[in-house]
Amino acid sequence: MALFQNLGKDFRGYMNPFWIEPAKRDVMGYKLTNVSAGDVVPAGTPIKTDEAAKTAEICKYAVVEAKATDNKTLTAREGHFVKAGEKYMISGTSTIVTIASVSGDDTIVLTAQNNDLKAGDVLVEVKLVEAESSESSASGADEYAPVYPNRIVCAKADIDELDKTCSAAHSGVVLANVVNYPVEYLNSTTFPGSTYLVGCAGLLFTIQ
Repeated sequence: MALFQNLGKDFRGYMNPFWIEPAKRDVMGYKLTNVSAGDVVPAGTPIKTDEAAKTAEICKYAVVEAKATDNKTLTAREGHFVKAGEKYMISGTSTIVTIASVSGDDTIVLTAQNNDLKAGDVLVEVKLVEAESSESSASGADEYAPVYPNRIVCAKADIDELDKTCSAAHSGVVLANVVNYPVEYLNSTTFPGSTYLVGCAGLLFTIQ
């Protein structure tokens, strides 16, 4: 399979890191459940699909490019879909932060100072894990986990009031150093020496 690059601005302002053959797309589109009219969802955005319901949700993450001296205000790469009130984990750690506000395309403010977070880190959205009725946490604390993607958006989707659907790819090659997915989205253990999307072994990640 060839690896296609487009040096023009495409994926979140960077080169297009995807090559997906038409036959590698899912046969149906998916209605995105966590988008609003006016959103633009670029190709390569990680999603979690429900094939029975024909729906999908964006698996949100944000690449931190800078942190202000107040230890709360972040500059993030554009195209992150982060919203106030959501919780995020610093990728590769167990540290969770809460979003207080988002302004413009790149400014995120946390509800509290965080000394651990630094430029280059990736924030991955986490949601409350529903505990089994017969089980309880030993500490009594809430447990959070990311939403793990099983597809990536195949072609840019412009969201409006009537159309919130996107196409999805189940096979392709992705430039890992362009998309900067959190490690929680990647599987490098099932096939040692290769890295795949955690929910889809047909999406291979490589560095170029």
